[in-house]
Amino acid sequence: MTDNGSASGRVLAEARFQDVDAVFLVDVRGWLSRPLRGWAPRLVRDVAVVLGELMTNAFRHAGPPFAVRVSVPPPGLALRVEVHDGAAARTSGWTLGRGLLVVRDLCQDWGVEHRPDGKIAWAEVPIPVASETIGPGARRH
Repeated sequence: MTDNGSASGRVLAEARFQDVDAVFLVDVRGWLSRPLRGWAPRLVRDVAVVLGELMTNAFRHAGPPFAVRVSVPPPGLALRVEVHDGAAARTSGWTLGRGLLVVRDLCQDWGVEHRPDGKIAWAEVPIPVASETIGPGARRH
């Protein structure tokens, strides 16, 4: 696990919440269906699982406000999932529970970035290599 910070890139989807939103959490895959239309179904499923796990941890262990972002950071080989929260407490000594073990297994990298106003839990889900799964409008060179 490394601390890459919030990588810039093409933002595909964002949402903000003033408090815990259990309805959104239940339908994460539905929320992702529009911005990830045309992407490989397995990638969409993996992103939904990772986002759901990171959101569940934020809702349980942190405080509002919350925000989520899905983006394609350069060089475009992964989808980055970020969950921002308003809890400024440091996250040292975390034990890997079932949810973070799932995140670790599905992602090429993940971590936490601490900021004065909270933290960002992020994970990068690798994009399948086959050209037809890269995403709409994208071309590989």
